[in-house]
Amino acid sequence: MVVEEGQVLPGRALPFAGECRWLLSLDYDETLRSHDPAQPVPVAFYELMREWRALGVRWGINTGRTLPYLCEELLPTAPFLPDFICTCERYAYVAQADGTLQPLREHNARCHEHNMLVREQVCPFLHAQLGALRAASPELQWIIAPTDPLSVEAADSATMDAIMAFLAPFVGGLEGVCAQRAGRYMRLADARYCKGTALQTVANEWRVPSKNWALLGDGHNDLHAFRLYPEAFCGAPATAHPDVLAWMHEQGKYVSSTPGVMEILHAWHDRVMTER
Repeated sequence: MVVEEGQVLPGRALPFAGECRWLLSLDYDETLRSHDPAQPVPVAFYELMREWRALGVRWGINTGRTLPYLCEELLPTAPFLPDFICTCERYAYVAQADGTLQPLREHNARCHEHNMLVREQVCPFLHAQLGALRAASPELQWIIAPTDPLSVEAADSATMDAIMAFLAPFVGGLEGVCAQRAGRYMRLADARYCKGTALQTVANEWRVPSKNWALLGDGHNDLHAFRLYPEAFCGAPATAHPDVLAWMHEQGKYVSSTPGVMEILHAWHDRVMTER
């Protein structure tokens, strides 16, 4: 079953009673997701989310992936759905009283409209820049994403570093447009929307202040959210991009000694949740 962007997700989140006190936002690739294709999200994580239900924790996946791309891997293996999902660094889906994840339709429609305008205005100029990049650095391996002419997929993160350095003057001159990057992927988008603002939209539904959020991620699109909400608990795995690790260390945020999220989650619990 293919779940398209904008649809209600099949399945249910866990029942939730009482006030939502804490909001946990997790990047998917290279953060929550392990390298086990049979169980991409570790069983221990789901067990912890069951345990923390009584503490008022709601959790979600905040990703640059599209909803179809996320669901094709998540749905066959998840014992229950997240309480929210944010896709493409902008669209939001939130669990209702019956546990179903419904799209926030007005917000999502507004995001789509604004980003289609960006696509219309920016696409020819971006492709001209990419043509110049191809001529200047033919050794770089990359493609324009088949489903999004404002997205670039590079062979690896180092190649995307080089692409972003080349495009920096161009992107910097675009009013109201930003580059959302995750590892070897990058898309140009309306600057009003990012992982942080998507999470704020979800938080408004449950009236959770940003000081009670935990933001976990490893890439530049996560760094964008960290910078918007430094009052939240921000955590990165040891495998995060060097730019992310540098900011985390400068700001005194949490960097784990291991891949994955479990160490970071326990640090959030011990350092923040038990003190309030």
